[in-house]
Amino acid sequence: MRELRDLFSRYYRSMARTIYVSEVPMREFMFRDFEGKVRRHISFGSLGELRRFMTDDPPLHAYYSVSLYRNPAAPMEEKEPVRAELLFDIDSTDFEDEECERDSLWRCKECGRTGRGLPPERCPDCGSERIEVNHWLNERCISLTKGEVAKLVDVLSDELGAPLDEIAISYTGNRGFHVRVPDGPLTSLSKEGRREVAFYIMGRGFDPVPLIRVEKGSIRFDLRSGVLRRALIYLEKRVDQRGDLPSRLKDKVMVLIEGGSVRMGGRERRLLIDLLREAAQASGARIDWMVTTDTGRLTRIPNSLHGKTGFRALSLTLDEYQQFNPFTDAVGLPGEPEIDVRVTLPVPRFKLKGETFGPHSPGEEVRIPGFAAAFIILRGRAEPANR
Repeated sequence: MRELRDLFSRYYRSMARTIYVSEVPMREFMFRDFEGKVRRHISFGSLGELRRFMTDDPPLHAYYSVSLYRNPAAPMEEKEPVRAELLFDIDSTDFEDEECERDSLWRCKECGRTGRGLPPERCPDCGSERIEVNHWLNERCISLTKGEVAKLVDVLSDELGAPLDEIAISYTGNRGFHVRVPDGPLTSLSKEGRREVAFYIMGRGFDPVPLIRVEKGSIRFDLRSGVLRRALIYLEKRVDQRGDLPSRLKDKVMVLIEGGSVRMGGRERRLLIDLLREAAQASGARIDWMVTTDTGRLTRIPNSLHGKTGFRALSLTLDEYQQFNPFTDAVGLPGEPEIDVRVTLPVPRFKLKGETFGPHSPGEEVRIPGFAAAFIILRGRAEPANR
């Protein structure tokens, strides 16, 4: 991995000033080097000290804590947390989307059966659940996660009161985005409070029954619930675009969306309640709720390099993330020197910095720019040819 270490070193020497973490003395830091060694419970007295550390000893992965501590370098039980940013993780790996995963590779660790695309829950040959996956990254993966970021930001600002200019968005450097609320009342929430916020955003466990108001034989909804409003809007689009609601319900749903009341029999009401429960989850943002509840979580240092792509973990404004293309905007490694690589797993056609590479088959040896070589090596599809 000497070639990759040299590329990372060149990046950090030239881009050290872009590394930024707020309130550095109160954060815990963790690093993984090119040999796989992990160092954590590290603290720094200043941002400059952090930058010098990463320049002198370039890491493969670099993280900092979402929590602020009085003793960040102490063992976990002695750190004395002050508060924690509210962190949301959106990763296309969790979406099980066929187009996103079309070039991912899976292998049964029990019998060796392999395949391409979405991995099965069980091996079709031996039935084992021990399936390992080598995920690929394409435009569809990024498009999916961008859509979920938009949903999340809307809920945070419109329903939970987080000012738009205080919501931080960052590309993870791989298959998704992190969204953070670094200040304000949401950062003082307990783990249980963060779980409730996450489930609210996801529409998980939503029950519309308590929101039904019965008036003289008719029903209306209490539209103060953000989850209910989202679910009704989702149903409205479903009526307009797909038209697959039972015809007898269509007009009534439209009246309810406008805040009106309708007469509805018990069977219709039960059907609508079931549809709203489904719509609540379909219209909610797909986040990893376990990340949100974990106040001891570590997240990637902004503008550091991701050790599975070589891409920059970029901080983005609300306007920037919408136009953001990681295959051009997040490529931080240089093209020179070119590197000879030996392909070990199928590499599909891909494009970085406007250049197209591949496809390549196992056993091929190719000489390609440093950033492209780093990408396929770090994704586990190739190795340096001079190894």
